[in-house]
Amino acid sequence: MTEKLLIRIDQSAKQAIHWLIYSAEQQIIASGEYKKLSDLAQLTEKAQGRETTVLLSAAVVQLKTIELPTKWNRKLEQALPFMLEEQLACDVDNVFIAIGEPGSKDDKPTINIALCDRDMLAELVALFDEHQIQVKHILPDALLLPEQADDELAVIELDGQWLCRLGQWHGCVIEPSWGADYLHALAPKQITHFSPADALPEVAPKIAKEAEYELPLALLAKNLGNTPFNLRQGLFAPKKSTPQWWKDWRSGLIAASVALVGFVTVQGLQIVQLQNQADQFKAEAIDTYKQAFPNRKVREALLRKQIETELRAISATKQGGFLDLTDKFVSVYSQVKDFQPETLRYDHKRNELRIRVKAKDFQVFGQVKTILEQKGLTVQQGSLNNDGDAVIGEIRLRGEA
Repeated sequence: MTEKLLIRIDQSAKQAIHWLIYSAEQQIIASGEYKKLSDLAQLTEKAQGRETTVLLSAAVVQLKTIELPTKWNRKLEQALPFMLEEQLACDVDNVFIAIGEPGSKDDKPTINIALCDRDMLAELVALFDEHQIQVKHILPDALLLPEQADDELAVIELDGQWLCRLGQWHGCVIEPSWGADYLHALAPKQITHFSPADALPEVAPKIAKEAEYELPLALLAKNLGNTPFNLRQGLFAPKKSTPQWWKDWRSGLIAASVALVGFVTVQGLQIVQLQNQADQFKAEAIDTYKQAFPNRKVREALLRKQIETELRAISATKQGGFLDLTDKFVSVYSQVKDFQPETLRYDHKRNELRIRVKAKDFQVFGQVKTILEQKGLTVQQGSLNNDGDAVIGEIRLRGEA
């Protein structure tokens, strides 16, 4: 961002607004003036994409340098309102105190401060927010005049008034009607003026900076980078602006976040469902094991190993055995549809496998019997019962005894 917007608010009865758009490369880009504060809305568009600084008339901001009992620290900052209470003509709670740079005078620590009406500043900040003008800095205008020696005065004429800066931390605005008396009381050793000063009283030698005669705001803009002070601090510190990349990508990122949350939620639900199914299958396996081996103690963590051990033992007792019978029986699944075993029982003495089966119709049992007999098994078919849309019956498979 190279272009900047400078807005000067006159807090007197005039309430005029002076503005200037400038950049270090192009200098003055545009400038103008509005007659009343209600015209501020006309600067909304000009402020977009530009760093905005607001200058308050030095008539409403008092600059002071306070001597401190010790080096500036956090505790002194908290005690500062009480230290100033006797120096103020109004309630200290109605005053906003902005902290400047610490320093020293006659080997004593000091702190520069600026005082202004708290409500006035709050209303001004709210007014700029209302017009969507993001203000980064608020400064007293006289503080941007070129700094002089402690007893020397810098002045420039602006809209019939004179902006004055004495030394490093003293500023004011004077009117021609009473300015002469003020300057005599101030008694500067030298007056450096950046606009024609014939109307100023001869209270001190005048040094004309004719080469720098220009728009007052242009002169003030040149010194903006040399002033670290900002009234926008503490209660009035600017809110962090939203980065442009967030404005550009916000909608997409929000949509992606919603999609991600939805995906994680669906995956979580699927995991829960699978875990429930796994628990159900595990319970069924335990029940089947208990039915097949009622005298055996079930160890859930070792259930698979227990089943494998029992099956090896069964298979070793008879030639062919349980594994041979189940292997031949399982081969039926690839050839017959709508055929579902419900329970299996094995009699190792007779080497006989009894299977309770649920099938689609009676023909399925005949088809299964034929296939198993072709594999060399003795097949006995028990009674068949019609159970609604299915037929339930028993098949006995026998190998060599």
